[in-house]
Amino acid sequence: MDKEVKLETENLALQIKYLAALNGLTVTKVKEEVNKKFNKSDSNRNLSNKFRNKTIRVSELVEILDILDYEIYIHKR
Repeated sequence: MDKEVKLETENLALQIKYLAALNGLTVTKVKEEVNKKFNKSDSNRNLSNKFRNKTIRVSELVEILDILDYEIYIHKR
């Protein structure tokens, strides 16, 4: 998939849900895959809280995007 998406903090959870759906996955399934691949045991509720409270770490976002086959690029506006 060759698609560029601009992530925004206000609706990050919805954007991740959308990207997961494009890959035929739910956020729950993505979290299960993250836990399996990166040897973690975080719950879906924990992830939801991080999105809601805007406390998700960049490393966690990178892991999620890895499962979804996306990378993070930074460029000057």
